[in-house]
Amino acid sequence: MQIPNRHIPLLALSLLMVITSSLRVTFADEQPIAPVAAELGREVDFDQDVAPILKNNCLACHNSKIKEGSLNLESHSAMLQGGDSGPSIVPGKSEESYLFQVASRQEESFMPPLPNKMNAKKLTGEEVWKLKRWIDLGAPEGKGLTNNTVVWSTMPQSLQPVYALTLFPNESRFAVGRGNRVQVISVTSPQDVSELIDPELPAAHRDYVNAIAVHPNGRLLATAGYRNVKIWQQDAFQILENAHLNEPVAAFSHSNRGTRFAVIGQTGRLFLGNNEGHQILETSIPGAKAVAVNEAGNLVAIATEAEVKIMDPASPESMVSLAVPSPVTQLAFHQQTLVTAHSNGQLHTWAKTESEPTWQESGAALKKSDAAIIQFSPVAENQFSALSADGNAAIWDLTNRTAVRGWMVPAETTKLRFTEDLKTAATVDKNGVVRVWDANGKQIQEILRPASTEKAVKDQERALAISKAQAAYNLNLVKLGETDLKQREEAVQKAEKAIEPAKEELKKVTPPRDEAIAALEEIEKKLAEKPDDAELKKQQEAAQKKRDEAVAKFDENTELLKRAETTLQLEKSALERSKTQNEAKTKQSELAAELVKKIESELKVNQETRDKSTLSAVDLAFEDNQQLRVLTSTGTIEIWNAITKQPIDEFQVPEWQSSLGWIPLSGNRYCQIRADGRIEKASLSPQWTMQRRLGPANGELAITESEFVDRVTALAFSPDGTLLATGGGDPSRDGELKIWNWKEGALVRTIPNAHSDSILTLKFSEDGQKLATGSADKFVKVFAVESGEPLASFEGHTEHVLGVDWMADGLTIASASADKSVKIWDVQDGSQKRTITGFGKQVTGLEFIGVTDNLATCCGDKIVRLYQAGNGRNYRNLSGAQNYLNAFDVTEDESLVIAGGHQGVVRIWDGKNGQLLHTLEPK
Repeated sequence: MQIPNRHIPLLALSLLMVITSSLRVTFADEQPIAPVAAELGREVDFDQDVAPILKNNCLACHNSKIKEGSLNLESHSAMLQGGDSGPSIVPGKSEESYLFQVASRQEESFMPPLPNKMNAKKLTGEEVWKLKRWIDLGAPEGKGLTNNTVVWSTMPQSLQPVYALTLFPNESRFAVGRGNRVQVISVTSPQDVSELIDPELPAAHRDYVNAIAVHPNGRLLATAGYRNVKIWQQDAFQILENAHLNEPVAAFSHSNRGTRFAVIGQTGRLFLGNNEGHQILETSIPGAKAVAVNEAGNLVAIATEAEVKIMDPASPESMVSLAVPSPVTQLAFHQQTLVTAHSNGQLHTWAKTESEPTWQESGAALKKSDAAIIQFSPVAENQFSALSADGNAAIWDLTNRTAVRGWMVPAETTKLRFTEDLKTAATVDKNGVVRVWDANGKQIQEILRPASTEKAVKDQERALAISKAQAAYNLNLVKLGETDLKQREEAVQKAEKAIEPAKEELKKVTPPRDEAIAALEEIEKKLAEKPDDAELKKQQEAAQKKRDEAVAKFDENTELLKRAETTLQLEKSALERSKTQNEAKTKQSELAAELVKKIESELKVNQETRDKSTLSAVDLAFEDNQQLRVLTSTGTIEIWNAITKQPIDEFQVPEWQSSLGWIPLSGNRYCQIRADGRIEKASLSPQWTMQRRLGPANGELAITESEFVDRVTALAFSPDGTLLATGGGDPSRDGELKIWNWKEGALVRTIPNAHSDSILTLKFSEDGQKLATGSADKFVKVFAVESGEPLASFEGHTEHVLGVDWMADGLTIASASADKSVKIWDVQDGSQKRTITGFGKQVTGLEFIGVTDNLATCCGDKIVRLYQAGNGRNYRNLSGAQNYLNAFDVTEDESLVIAGGHQGVVRIWDGKNGQLLHTLEPK
């Protein structure tokens, strides 16, 4: 646009006003900073006072790797050497020291410059004074800015932000970092919390837990802190006590809350145990049919064929006898009341007052069936469950002396167990089949097959889904290749057809060219004989023009023929490349199809194996209101979700021998009773113990010897569990990527120059061959695990990459960023397939859900969002969080989503409908 002349003076004045206004603002911002003396109570010290100033405001741009202005401030010698402007400090002379002059804004270029990308800030008056005073003191050398000495302080209990959270492979538990603590929490019973404690500390780490990874076997954890990684282990089964009654067992039972248990032998030897230990008494009561102990441990009852004897273990001589109306099959105490179950199906209650020497029956007998009661157990305060030989199951309330619930189970049922809330029951029959019942006595599940066979089928079904997706992708590549091949063949045919017309045209213009050349030569010959002949000169001029036109036409058609021939050669070469590529694609597609058939065949075998197998359960107990532990005849303990019928875990009891049964004790402990009198007390959830440190080899405080340069901010176990990848780095300088043999504590490989800034997230591909990383340098990268070779680099985010994940088929990567976006990348060609926006704050994490393209994201705006990666559709939001969300995870079937935030609160949602199920406050 042209500006009219009359407007130029006004425009110039306006520009001058803008410029001077801008200059005034800049001048005001860059006024010299006057030193303000700090009250230190001591002399200025480099390490305490000056080094932090340089670290926070200078070092990011002036270090051994990044030397802006050729200036490195990492060491005393480097400061003396200086950069392009000469020495940065002159000891004893702050006014002649370049570093002081630019930091105090007395000399340009002012440092740090404002604004800047490193969040460096202009020095305060006190900071300027400290720098000046240190230089005037002669700039005494400290330990240096690269010194690794760390001075620790105790982390306040109130600081419990969640920076790491991950589900276990069986999805029954999750591990969460809260401040410097690591907790393992049950999904189905969130009040069940295990704390990981380093023996050298009162917590798991000294500082924030930045990352957690769970081993594929579900028995190992890796946790990351400042310059260290810790490996933790929890055994599946821990023997707490081995004891022996030294005679065959006659009967056994446990108290109401499971804090005590009693076992009696055939000659009357009595074993009384609790979580602390045991005692053995000689009662001289042979042929016991049942035994019971109360919660206080001051009453024991022993039933024989004709009577019941009651005593205080502290004074066995106080034993009294109780005449019963019919043979007793089971005994149990409720506080100071004794309940006897009989062969005729009756229940009797007995009590004794302090003033009365004998026990008296209290109230009329209770009865639901004429069949003998084969199992009788306390299930709640003043409530007992009873199972009769004919399949009658009931819960009796002793206060109201009524059966509050009753239903029929198969007559061959041998065991009956209830959840703590009594809303769910489970039974075992003589065939080893487990059935689950709701509060109304309706069967809701039937578990017939071993967990191992169900898991094998489930794993194969997952592998099949992935292989089918890969096969479909490869088949699509073949189809695209066939289309390309057809187009190449058509292009060759078209190029071949263009050759003949070009040759014909060249053939047509060749004679006229030759004739024109010959005619010109004839005239020039004549003109040579008559150089002054004006007519011949005119003829020469005309002949030259005709010759030039003919030659030009000939040259043009020659070039056209050459182009046509070149085009043909190029199209033929492209056709050959297309054929070669399509052959490779076809081969790859055939291999993928063969893999699908192979997995389908393996799946069929696993299904047949599962369908032919039997569970062979002999006992069971609820761990919480959903998880059910099942003991099989072969000594395998299987854990099931009784509501969803999903297998969770299984393990073999060490040195298994056939047992009479298991007594459930408090604290997730069990007591195995064997027929020969051996009594084995065990924990099924032992404490987590620290097995190894990676980084500092010589203890918690040996940080200076660590393999890690700074915080470890990302962790991942390889799918086969043999390797552990760690990510971190020196902020603003280097991204540190290491691969470990965690079992040996050996570093397998360091991948140099993986990123130019800290690595914040990493994930192995499903096959374990590739490793995806995301960094503060805004890049997503892929590396070969075996060689460390970089395979791909994805650029597009404008802020830190905070989360990455592979789609199960390994063909797609998703990344989450502080730029408030999620990007979907094609791993094969490196293209960006989609960008998802609409987030209120930084997207702090993401996870693909199962083998689908559904994607869950965690965001600082307090919302967990669910998307379809293929089309970017946001199909569900999970709200209710009250603070910034840093970490989360989601189950394979999307049934549960768990997220933690800045205040340490963890929330659990139903992923299917968005309902908030639990809010877990830090303690």
